[in-house]
Amino acid sequence: MVLRDFIPDSQPRLADLTSCEDWLARAALAGMPHACSALLALLEEIEAHPPRHSAYLQILERLRYPVMHAETEQARGFAGKPLPLGHDEAVAFVQANGLWAAMLRAYGRLLSAALNGKHPELEPSLPRLFQRVLACAGEVIGTCVLARHEFGADYWKLMHQAYAAAEARAIRSETVADLSVESSPMAAYVEALMLHLAQPHRLSHRELDWARKWVRHWAHKVVLSRDVPLQGGYAVDLAGASGPAWAKAAAGSSTLRFLDIARVAASISARIQRLEEGAEPSALGLGSHCTRFAAQDLLKTLQRAWFDPAPAHDFPRRASPSPMELVSGFAAIHHAIEGTPVAKSTAGPSSYSYGEAERFHTFLPSAERDAREQSLETWETLGESDEGFRLRRGTQGMRLAHRQLVALRPSGARQFILCHVDWLIEGPDQSLTIVARALKGEAKACAVRSSDRSAPQRSDALMLPVAPGLSPVLVLPTGWYRRAGELELELGNAIRRVTLSGVVERGFDYERVRVSTP
Repeated sequence: MVLRDFIPDSQPRLADLTSCEDWLARAALAGMPHACSALLALLEEIEAHPPRHSAYLQILERLRYPVMHAETEQARGFAGKPLPLGHDEAVAFVQANGLWAAMLRAYGRLLSAALNGKHPELEPSLPRLFQRVLACAGEVIGTCVLARHEFGADYWKLMHQAYAAAEARAIRSETVADLSVESSPMAAYVEALMLHLAQPHRLSHRELDWARKWVRHWAHKVVLSRDVPLQGGYAVDLAGASGPAWAKAAAGSSTLRFLDIARVAASISARIQRLEEGAEPSALGLGSHCTRFAAQDLLKTLQRAWFDPAPAHDFPRRASPSPMELVSGFAAIHHAIEGTPVAKSTAGPSSYSYGEAERFHTFLPSAERDAREQSLETWETLGESDEGFRLRRGTQGMRLAHRQLVALRPSGARQFILCHVDWLIEGPDQSLTIVARALKGEAKACAVRSSDRSAPQRSDALMLPVAPGLSPVLVLPTGWYRRAGELELELGNAIRRVTLSGVVERGFDYERVRVSTP
């Protein structure tokens, strides 16, 4: 992204801060997506007809909070949705992404103007401009992460160059106000680096929202250093066009910056201990919207992602992709596991929401479920490990969600493997790449029946694992688990009563629960 200085327009769209305040007073920004589109149109008009440089900066600073609020509300339309995004969801994403991209271009133009030395009035604002450029680029990347959408390497390149320029001018650590927190050019840069290392595509929408808030408060504790850790560490190449990766001591170069995250490590360890002792997340600065156990699990996930001394490369790429059959939808997976042929999907992408999925699996008659859920597709296997598969689909097909149940059958295999979607990302051409993690053990098709009149009466189910030395669990459609509830389990020709004794995992369209025999 090349940004240059500009000549102020003789008749700017907004001439000064007062005209900006007037526009905000008249604009109806309460409704979404109207607020997002109105702000985007305004920023594009200002870009085409800019005011004087100092007034432009004041206007952008005034618009930052409305832009942040509009984007947050707009994200509800696409964050956490199954992929590929539907039409309305994709429009919401494009608008939100465009809003931050417009802010980035505006701040970038002012930074370029300040760096060329022709506008001395901008010189005192250099730390702020560097921080804003890095923060806006991070928001563009964050919006893509929320939508599970690929983003171009140009954003990484821009961030690396901006940080390098701030470092060269010895202002990387200068503190500036950033909405509700104190930040700096280095802290804004570190936010994006830590988010990337957190493997955000493996997090649920809720977890991702928490992680982004926590990272914003922890970023100032991280220092980027030229010093190479003895055992290697996570580093970013300022001359590259990608996010941080693990680097060995022998790989040191003048453009590598290593992340010193020891202070964050100590902070996370202390919080995990306090949570185990019964402290509430809100008392530890983790917010009031997450439970103690959810906060503890996410902190441990981040701890592994950020501080693993030997990260694994668990999905080596295949030299030539091989075909893989994929079945989605609980009823279709049940048929596939028990060996009943599954029809090839000819319909367009399914678009049911999480709530619809729950009602769909709970209340629709079995025949209707079968008709809607029949879905067998052929994907390409890009890589595999002991735990699962990395797959890609380049054509239109069924929508998939994070932590959705799927069944896979490699080319030439007789048995389907029960998996869940560990992470997924959509390409600009609506291609879909996923990592499907295998659930341990060999799955067997079964059925369950409930005597509870307030619950569904009968359902397909899966027994997992059926393997020596492993305790059995049931995989049930969403909504079937009742704490300490009893069910009749039909497995083959045998019928027995079992008690549901606890949830092992809740996925998008399934619940994996422990069972015991009364």
